[in-house]
Amino acid sequence: MSPTETGLVITVWVIVAVAVAARLGPLLRRHQPTAVPPYAAFTKHPAGARWLACDTTTCGHMTTIHTPQPGGAYRCFGCGHTKGDQ
Repeated sequence: MSPTETGLVITVWVIVAVAVAARLGPLLRRHQPTAVPPYAAFTKHPAGARWLACDTTTCGHMTTIHTPQPGGAYRCFGCGHTKGDQ
């Protein structure tokens, strides 16, 4: 095969590949999954809030957000238990 014929064969194959991709593109894009909603909603914590270990089994003794109360105490955001300043 001469170089001209080789170039012509390559050009034909490229044109066929582009045509096939153009026909299959919309078909393949149609079956993509829809967007997933965010898993968590992030919110701002109240001013002065601290992460403290909760002393109740309601919160499982885990670290939770505690908001400041008058007198230096902190109230658990999850169960409402109040503990002194630490």
